[in-house]
Amino acid sequence: MVMVIVVAVFYPILGMLSTGLFASNDLRGSNTAVILAQKKLEEVKGTSFSSISSEAKGAVTNYPGYSRQVLVAATYTSLKDIAVIVYWLPGKGTESSISVETFIANY
Repeated sequence: MVMVIVVAVFYPILGMLSTGLFASNDLRGSNTAVILAQKKLEEVKGTSFSSISSEAKGAVTNYPGYSRQVLVAATYTSLKDIAVIVYWLPGKGTESSISVETFIANY
């Protein structure tokens, strides 16, 4: 009888614990992705307007499992739309991505 009560109480608790651990891992991955995207945007902002260009998807140095792509669209002659997309593989095995976007003007 005691064993049934122990199992009935602790089994749901263990399920919640494992769900929390998966959620924590997913959150850590997306936080790292946002930081990598912001770093790249700051790097792009530091270059001259004429040098800003798209970059193909490639691995991020010192961050295994993460890759990054930069997309640049010239919306006007003095305005560029910059999107940085960071990809990673969370524990579930399907690729996730986060996109951070800004505009840069040549004035």
